[in-house]
Amino acid sequence: MKNKPNNTCNSVSFKKTMRISTALFLIFNLAFANTFSQDKVTLDIKNANIVEILDEIEALTEYKFIYQLSVFDFDKKTSVFVENEPVVMVLDMIFENKLEYEVIDKKVLLKRKKIVVSKEVMILEDIEIQKRTITGNVNDSDGNPLPGASVLEVGTENGTSTDFDGNFSIELENENVELQFSFIGFKSQNLTVGSSDVMNLTLLTDASSLDEIVVTGYGTQLLRNITGSVATIDSEVIENRSLTSAGAALSGTTAGVFVSQNSGEAGQDEISIRIRGVSTLNNSAPLIIIDGIEGDINLLNPNDIESISVLKDAASGAIYGSRASNGVVVVKTKRGSRDQPAQFSYSGTFGSSQAVKLPDVNYDPVYNMNFKNLARTNFGSEPIYSPAQIAEAGSQSTWWRDPMNDLVQTAPVNVHDLSVTGGSENINYRVALGILDQESIATGGNFFDRHNLRVNLDASPTDKFDIGTTISLSRNKQVGTQQSFNSSSLQGPQALGVQLQNTLGPIYTADGELAMITPATAGFNVGPGTGRNNNYGYVNGDYYNISQTINNILLNAYISYKPIENLTLKATGAIRNRSTFNNIFNKKVRNVFPDGTSYFAPDSDRNRSNESIEFFTETYFVTADYNIDIGEGNLKALVGYSQEENSVSNFLASRDGHLTDGIQVLDAGQPTNQLNNGSETGFSVQSLFARLNYNYKGKYLLEANIRQDGSSRFLNDKWGTFPSFSAGWILSEENFLSSSNTIEYLKIRGSWGKLGNSNIPNFAFAKALSLTQGYSFGGTIVPGVGQSSLGNENLSWEKSTSSNFGINLVLNNGLGIDFDLFQRQTDDILFNLPVNVLTGFTQQFTNAASMETNGWEIALNYNKNFGEFNLQIGANMSNAQNTVTDLNPNIAGGETDRIFLSNGAILGEGYRPGAFWGFESDGIFNDAAELSSAPDHSLMESEVGDVKFVDLDGDNVITLEDRTDIGVDVPEFTYGFNIFAGYKNWDFAAIFQGIGSAQFQGTFELFKPDAGGYNTANLWEDNWTPQNTDAMMPRVWAGQAASPSDVYPSDFFIWDRAYLRLKNLQVGYTFNLESLKIESVRAFFNGTNLWTSTDFPLIDPEIRTGVGANDLYGTGQEAAAGRAPYMFPQLRVLSFGVQAKF
Repeated sequence: MKNKPNNTCNSVSFKKTMRISTALFLIFNLAFANTFSQDKVTLDIKNANIVEILDEIEALTEYKFIYQLSVFDFDKKTSVFVENEPVVMVLDMIFENKLEYEVIDKKVLLKRKKIVVSKEVMILEDIEIQKRTITGNVNDSDGNPLPGASVLEVGTENGTSTDFDGNFSIELENENVELQFSFIGFKSQNLTVGSSDVMNLTLLTDASSLDEIVVTGYGTQLLRNITGSVATIDSEVIENRSLTSAGAALSGTTAGVFVSQNSGEAGQDEISIRIRGVSTLNNSAPLIIIDGIEGDINLLNPNDIESISVLKDAASGAIYGSRASNGVVVVKTKRGSRDQPAQFSYSGTFGSSQAVKLPDVNYDPVYNMNFKNLARTNFGSEPIYSPAQIAEAGSQSTWWRDPMNDLVQTAPVNVHDLSVTGGSENINYRVALGILDQESIATGGNFFDRHNLRVNLDASPTDKFDIGTTISLSRNKQVGTQQSFNSSSLQGPQALGVQLQNTLGPIYTADGELAMITPATAGFNVGPGTGRNNNYGYVNGDYYNISQTINNILLNAYISYKPIENLTLKATGAIRNRSTFNNIFNKKVRNVFPDGTSYFAPDSDRNRSNESIEFFTETYFVTADYNIDIGEGNLKALVGYSQEENSVSNFLASRDGHLTDGIQVLDAGQPTNQLNNGSETGFSVQSLFARLNYNYKGKYLLEANIRQDGSSRFLNDKWGTFPSFSAGWILSEENFLSSSNTIEYLKIRGSWGKLGNSNIPNFAFAKALSLTQGYSFGGTIVPGVGQSSLGNENLSWEKSTSSNFGINLVLNNGLGIDFDLFQRQTDDILFNLPVNVLTGFTQQFTNAASMETNGWEIALNYNKNFGEFNLQIGANMSNAQNTVTDLNPNIAGGETDRIFLSNGAILGEGYRPGAFWGFESDGIFNDAAELSSAPDHSLMESEVGDVKFVDLDGDNVITLEDRTDIGVDVPEFTYGFNIFAGYKNWDFAAIFQGIGSAQFQGTFELFKPDAGGYNTANLWEDNWTPQNTDAMMPRVWAGQAASPSDVYPSDFFIWDRAYLRLKNLQVGYTFNLESLKIESVRAFFNGTNLWTSTDFPLIDPEIRTGVGANDLYGTGQEAAAGRAPYMFPQLRVLSFGVQAKF
């Protein structure tokens, strides 16, 4: 029993201890009584729970109550009838004199009463009680105190709570004990009491906490009460990754969410986020909401993010209507806390980056010359390099032996973040500044800088009004010298380094000018007009000066008013402006042929172009939120209206004829060939929405959403209605499970909903007119106007209907399991289909197709404390399979069940969307007998050494009817796992991401033996010849699709991109420097893309075939599909960092 006397104690010590304790106890109670006696209340409350009574006292007084749910049964029903009685008397009445109260600045901390030794015990003067008292402080990872945190002596009922400053004091009952520290929303920790009487610790947020507040559409919900499919990521996970791009925070951490980074160029990560696979035939990117407003996650400073919620099903996303068809990513940024002194935080990261992998290419000129000759003699052509040329190449020492080494470098990347956070009783604020300075691994002076400033401010002028604002400013500047920034275009060190002309001649002439070989020496077109020059000009930035500046401004303000109890009215307005400025200057550098003649590269003349693109958005929405208890249930209702106006304009101007590279401004060019053009467009959306939540007895959950959107992108069918319904049952609250020793929490849930999509070009319904349709009149070309698109006034909403069934299970051993089954049917898919040429046009937007998605996902989380060692392990897997169920181009030109995209992929009923279409292969014809016994390959004119194809229809003849789906480049199975651990002051985090199977269609350079004048990939070293019949690759050929092995696409040139990658590893140590008035200093090492397991050759498996394009390759991007050199390599980054709070 607590305070049980010890017979060995002496009376003097006991009396002294009791006199001090009694005096402190009386002083505290006297001060408390004096404070509370100043305020009296009158209450007439019948059959209400304790929380409702406290809410009423808060409404009538200036007091605010803080408490742990464990100190009393706050769901207990009682009645209170008092008139003008002291608050303290009312509290004693409802808490049955079991609690005590600590008051600081009108804030009341409710705590269990300490047991007071009785008078009878005090007279035992010959007994001494020797107790050990432990004191300390409990705070969160940001250094904020946690008032009301529970401190419990393990194995006893002896406990206490922290005060408003997070301080505690507990008198131990036993020796060699553990103390358990806990607080709502944080991971509990057990610490063994050592020799010190002082114990300070930091509680970490619990990502799997059922009491976690999750940001959803236009509001928040407790995680335990959510009936849709929602996943969350907190700031701790993000901060443990040293990210340069916020979009990468989701990779490997969330079931059903796959993130790929398609470029390693500084400032051009080209992050692609997909939620539950492909949801449409056009853009499948999710909606990004940042603090309630649509935004670009990659313009956000990762250090400003507090949490990310991913809304994956229709029930959770339906409140966003037509904008949520691909899922929603809701980002909440960090804000200050009330009654918090100003706290400064600094984080600095200093690192270096290098290419994860470069093309495995042979740069030996002798090897390449012999290989190119073999590619021609295999098919009866003459070799292009003579023995003398090959011998000369082998004797040269001044030729460029390793171009990639000069075009690629190890580059620094530095990140700095500084913030101040704080607040008073009615105001909280956070001001943050972020700087990213990243050099490109492409030599020549390429770099990227990003500056972010974010101000979040909230205030409560009165008890009924809340106001707040967000000011976000960012400026991105990128400077390059190796062609375009966009990795879907020819650019970067890979594209330049593997070009064959680099290694077939010297770098410089005797006069120090850039040397260039002739087309006759190269064996293919080089020089003027070909884009193939002496690429050493890129190493020093001699050819181009390119810059891109993006200024992004977001101004967001809200006002909230509570006219009556339980009702909140809120109005929000925001403006967002994104200005992009692109400037390109082509220099004029002499390339000299061996005979002394020359030409200028990269173009025949200097030229300058300036482009300005303005994107402006106005967003306004108002909501009314009502919350009321009805019997044993709680009802929440939300209604709202939103309006969004978007406008986009651009202007381009260019001139050439500049006299020198030193003056690059537009006006320095000649006006003779000057050019200017521009355009402007826009769209608007109006919406009405409502949501209803009902929670009965804390275990039966219902939710209904409806939204009606009106879009200017449709002519006759502007409005779409999108409803959803969901329900949940918390079985662990039922009597038959509530006492389970195994199950802590169990919920089943189901949802159904309909979403929409209007992601098509503005005015696609209209028959557009072009003002630049010139025509000949009297032999002279004169301006004219002509129809430039077919238009479709019957365009209507793309509609997606989905259902979801899920289970959330938390076991008492620390294991959590989330499992979901989902199905999605997308109809009236908007797509630009080919039409009959008799219409005079080639394409028309229409509601073209239907598609079905079926899948499942599972997430496992294990969280356990082992003394001072904390371990958290997470794993997730997801499978989503898509099938086109209907293709109905109901337009002029007839009907068809399949169409072919320009990259050779197929859209057809019964097939996966954008599937690669071709033959299945069965090895290589090793000899004449094998060729003669195989099905007839006359279609390809195959010979020994060529690829052997499979006769799928069994007619013993290879025909076009034997083609089939041979792969897709969007992964269907994705997975990830992560490990977070902490021991004393050490912390460790590792995040892995992988895909089960996805394909890459190898076309053009590197994947073909001799296409486009490139150095030969080493994968072709083992090629079939009469002397090497057991080869991995077929006999080589020259050109593209010039061999029976390659005249038609086949899976022989499809590579599996399956991989497992260690995306991030971080190890940190926190120093305690309180004696220096520095709250904490943490030093850490971070590594990105440190290890990859894959069988994929040549390039990075994370990069898709159609890099830079959408799921089915956007207009103008098809040519880049499968072209390995066009892809900027991924980066491996090693960095050291420090974080300080003071």
